[in-house]
Amino acid sequence: MILRQLLAASLVVLLAACGGIAVNTDYDTSRDLSQLKTYAWLTPEKKLVVDPLVENDLMDRRVKRAVEQQLAAQGFRKASGDEGADFLVNYHVVAEDKLEVDTFYDNFGYYPCWGCYYGHPRFGGRDVTVRQYKQGTFMLDVVDPASKALIWRGVAGRKLNNGTPAERDAYVNGIVTAILAKFPPAA
Repeated sequence: MILRQLLAASLVVLLAACGGIAVNTDYDTSRDLSQLKTYAWLTPEKKLVVDPLVENDLMDRRVKRAVEQQLAAQGFRKASGDEGADFLVNYHVVAEDKLEVDTFYDNFGYYPCWGCYYGHPRFGGRDVTVRQYKQGTFMLDVVDPASKALIWRGVAGRKLNNGTPAERDAYVNGIVTAILAKFPPAA
């Protein structure tokens, strides 16, 4: 009983943490995804992009653990092989360099500026701050086992966190929870 309460409390905390993660989904509208019950992992023949920052054994185990925990919480069962699976799961993680630009005007709150209309020189100036960061994009795919065709995809992105392993676990758990909250799509 206590374990269930702790699990429920941790799920609420994770869902609250995921509130700010924008998730985009796309899916095959001709399929009834609500009938899916069992899954297995798709082993891709070749990764399209290999980025050592996000493609490594530690991240692979972290992502698979988070996906399996979330799918189990939603009532899906892991099949004991590809044959017994209603759907296959695959993921992609990409890290991109991004720029964040902020402009600050120091002209006493007036814009364009006080006195500009009367030919006076502009008071104050502006400061531009540019920061480079890594943006992580996470894609989770649901694939038909027979045709290997994509039937659902969830995509979310956030700034990458270079924190401790526990912080990375929380980061991955949060993004996986946010994506899988939209699977299967509402009828």
